Amino acid sequence: MGRTVGIDLGTTNSEVAIVENGQARVLPGDDGDLMLPSCVGFSDTGKLVVGREALRQYAAAPDRTVRSIKRWMGTDHKTTLRVGGTESDETRDYLPHEISAMILRALKQRAETTLGEDVTQAVITVPAYFTDAQRQATKTAGEIAGLEVLQIINEPTAAALTYDVRSEETEQVLVYDLGGGTFDVSVVEITGDVTEVLASHGNNRLGGDDFDRRLQLHLAERFRQTHSVDVPDDLATQARLLRAAEQVKITLSSHAFASVREAFLGSKGKTALHLETEIARSDFEELIRPLLEETLEAIDRALADADLEPEDLDRVILVGGSTRIPLVQQMVEEHLGQSPVDGVQPDLCVALGAALQAGVLMGEAVEAILVDVIPHSLGISAAVTTPIGVMPGFFSVIIPRNSVVPVSRSEIYSTVSDDQPAVEIEIFQGENQVAEENVPLGSYRVEGLAPGPAGSHQIEVNFDFDLNGILTVTTTEKGKGQQGTLVVNYEGIQRLSSHELKQARADLDALFEADETIATAAIPLDPELTALIERAQQSLTTLAPEQAEELQNLLDQLETAIAIGETDPIADLQEELADFLYYATTNNP
Repeated sequence: MGRTVGIDLGTTNSEVAIVENGQARVLPGDDGDLMLPSCVGFSDTGKLVVGREALRQYAAAPDRTVRSIKRWMGTDHKTTLRVGGTESDETRDYLPHEISAMILRALKQRAETTLGEDVTQAVITVPAYFTDAQRQATKTAGEIAGLEVLQIINEPTAAALTYDVRSEETEQVLVYDLGGGTFDVSVVEITGDVTEVLASHGNNRLGGDDFDRRLQLHLAERFRQTHSVDVPDDLATQARLLRAAEQVKITLSSHAFASVREAFLGSKGKTALHLETEIARSDFEELIRPLLEETLEAIDRALADADLEPEDLDRVILVGGSTRIPLVQQMVEEHLGQSPVDGVQPDLCVALGAALQAGVLMGEAVEAILVDVIPHSLGISAAVTTPIGVMPGFFSVIIPRNSVVPVSRSEIYSTVSDDQPAVEIEIFQGENQVAEENVPLGSYRVEGLAPGPAGSHQIEVNFDFDLNGILTVTTTEKGKGQQGTLVVNYEGIQRLSSHELKQARADLDALFEADETIATAAIPLDPELTALIERAQQSLTTLAPEQAEELQNLLDQLETAIAIGETDPIADLQEELADFLYYATTNNP
């Protein structure tokens, strides 16, 4: 039996953690970085790259790179990537869970390299407001990556496990989780070692990516005002502008102003046009304030569901990289009337909590007990009697949102017409009173009903929702004992058969076996070469696109030579890289 880990599969960054001697710690990569950028791509030689290397090439090669795939989990959205070398037009379509499997496999490989043993099981976190389709897609990604997914748990809940706020007195804690692509708020009750979720709310399409996009549009407008032309709409130029926006956002978290200089962003005739401007923190705050107002509304909704007022809260915890933005901290503090607690890095606490839960499941000496809730109401489409007659399509809730899991609930329904031969059981999740306005999960029919007047047949519908988010629906005709059962196979993501899973794993194995450098480097680097590579990587963000692509090609060749351990080619490439940087920086002071 291999090791069990906790994984935070994030929109922007992902981490893997373990529990040792009752304490959780995040595992670093070969470069010492605890966070792996959630970015996947193919180099100009057709090699799979995951993490920092993929992120570095994004601005120069957006057609070969994908980021923020988490937002598409649970859908059939396809990402087309150019997978061949520079001279090849070969492309391939990838589903979100396939891209996520590559990230998870890289994390698995990181853990195995660090620990020196196989990693076979994992607890993986998801946003509290993820739908069941998104959770199933996450589980499928883990299975493709070669992991047995022991449990899918909510990110805010995992974070609450990490913070040392335990006492014998019951405490009410609000966890505000604003990441790169998703937002959640959860109200939890902590008594000793028991963490119980009381309510959750959120938005699966709100996060730091949206702040970047607003800044990107703002920078494009600055460029248009300066030069009276629009920023070119090609992928590479827009990727450069988005990268600049992201850097501005990060800078403004610790500084009042941020300078932007993107050379050769466009042209007018034969004249090259540059973007040179300064963004004030107040400008950025004006852009994102409406989005942050939405998060405050979610706080109020979660508190109302938990039957609490802001003054009832004992702690407020901020989770996620986007909470580093000063305006976020300010607005949350003003809205709730208290300062958030500090003590654990907001980027790492979710992975640490996942590791703690993994330790609990494996019987390790971890003082933590997790009680989670279901984020969305579950029910069926039913008819209701009104003064104007029977109205179909009403959403009849069987398991209300924020019910503690695992949970089993049932309701009894009757036929609505005379001699009705069958009943259609249509299952939905959501909060709208109109069934079709919610998310459909599946349907099946109860047939063979004997003739009789309306209401003569009673059907008991039972919902069982387990810890892994699997919903099983069972119907029983009262009196006759006729039963039907459906294990919900969610819209948007199909569970893989054993043969399909085996093939998907084999395909992923082939990609990773073709690039043994994803996890480890074959030989140690001397300090001079390491410094040169770091300088080159920093220069990628300041060079013109054609120079950046040439520099990235040199770095790729150097990495391949290092991985293979070819000393002479490394020396030649090191000299070539030094010459390139000398002339590039001389011409671009």
